[in-house]
Amino acid sequence: MRHILPSHPVPEHRYIERVLRHSTDSLVRLIAATSPRLPAVRDLGKRELSPYGPWALQDVAWVSLALGSDARPAATSADLAEIVGLYLALDDPITHEPVGGLRLERFLQRVTHQQGGWQESGYAQLSRSVALLQQTPHPDGGLEVIRPGWDHELLGCSLTDYVGLAELVWACATRHPDPRRRGRFAVEWYTARDYVEFDHLRSPAQVKAVLRRHLATTKLRLRTSFPVGADPLVRRYTHNPLRSRPLVGGMSGGYLVPVPAAVLGKATPLGLYYTGGDNNSERGKAFTRDVGHLFERYVGRQLALLTDAEVHSEVEYKLPKKQKGKSVDWIVVFPDLVLLVEVKSTRPGEALRLGAENFTTILDGQFRKAFKQVDNSADRIRSGAHPEFDHIPRDRPMVGMVVTAEQFHQINTPEHRSELPSTSVPVTVTSVQELEDAVTITGTSLADVLRASAGGGGAALRPLFQGHKFLDHNAVLEQGWSAIPFARPRGPGTGPAR
Repeated sequence: MRHILPSHPVPEHRYIERVLRHSTDSLVRLIAATSPRLPAVRDLGKRELSPYGPWALQDVAWVSLALGSDARPAATSADLAEIVGLYLALDDPITHEPVGGLRLERFLQRVTHQQGGWQESGYAQLSRSVALLQQTPHPDGGLEVIRPGWDHELLGCSLTDYVGLAELVWACATRHPDPRRRGRFAVEWYTARDYVEFDHLRSPAQVKAVLRRHLATTKLRLRTSFPVGADPLVRRYTHNPLRSRPLVGGMSGGYLVPVPAAVLGKATPLGLYYTGGDNNSERGKAFTRDVGHLFERYVGRQLALLTDAEVHSEVEYKLPKKQKGKSVDWIVVFPDLVLLVEVKSTRPGEALRLGAENFTTILDGQFRKAFKQVDNSADRIRSGAHPEFDHIPRDRPMVGMVVTAEQFHQINTPEHRSELPSTSVPVTVTSVQELEDAVTITGTSLADVLRASAGGGGAALRPLFQGHKFLDHNAVLEQGWSAIPFARPRGPGTGPAR
């Protein structure tokens, strides 16, 4: 696949006009046929295929489905190469901002949050969904809506069936033995006996009902929801509806799957969070609160995998006037280090993902309380004035960690950290994905990596993993994966195909 890259910023109207020169049917089918042949996102650059990122292909499909017509000439691979080249060269707010200030940082916010999610391990994300929402013990007080049967009410099937169905559709769209069926999925290709591994989805009719409810869309739906008057400099960074509903119905040959990776995204914790967390309803708000409580306990399960440390839960201590205070969520005691862990079930909102002018203020608002909680806990432990902390050593170095449910890209860089609260102990912000890797480190102690992070003032963990060895599998994720229909030992990719 050759690609042509313009050497100057391309206005969005020129890009859209180029997309609309071709029939929707031919262009979207071409995208669906191209996606399965592409390497992993991290390898696109090595193969000189950088313009073919899933975010680009999905935007081309969105524009064509929402605005295009079938009464146009068919698209060829050369046409698609030119279109994705134009996408890569689209104009951006960075070209209209004065040099200096946070110009580059705002650009990086947009690009990293647009592309980063596509690079996470599908195996880890699907496993985490089950490990978090089904296998993590509930807090003593119980939860508001995540109770027995919640998944059938929300999803129309069990959680494991839902995750397994996403894996099945993805495997069919990417690995079907018949290349002509890749990039597509048809319920009719599978007979009832093929669904025997599901708990309850035992018929094509049941499968179709779940797909229609959560994963499928139509041209009409995309056309009526296309944003009118959207800012042409940032529209492509906003939410693409094909992320929420990655299967396109109403086309011959079954559902079209322009970007199969988006199907897995529906069954990740983030996809499920947005499926159940409708902030316009009280039940949706309760669902997000429940996820937060489970996430805190899930982080504790991950920390418990450390073999050279003791993990202590949140400490409640007395304050004057009969008041009480609480420490960070988890305290991890290594032989030569104390780690203070605060859990934040927070996600980057759209303003942050778009690199808004006040994005540093947004970060401060999301993390100030967590940073202060780490600092306050360190002070309480060091003071020796609270007997409730007597089981925590006071003679060891301390570091802090704020664990987030999703990646906050660039947050540990000096430019961003300078805008966050100062603390008496080094604090690093770590995504749960990084933590899941960190707790499997072998040949050394995580404490050694944390000291290196502390030496950088709270540097990101993942770059510090280089040169270290890790276990092949995370036991908590393995448990989650083993509960998914069609599960395989080494992650998704070997589901059934016919």
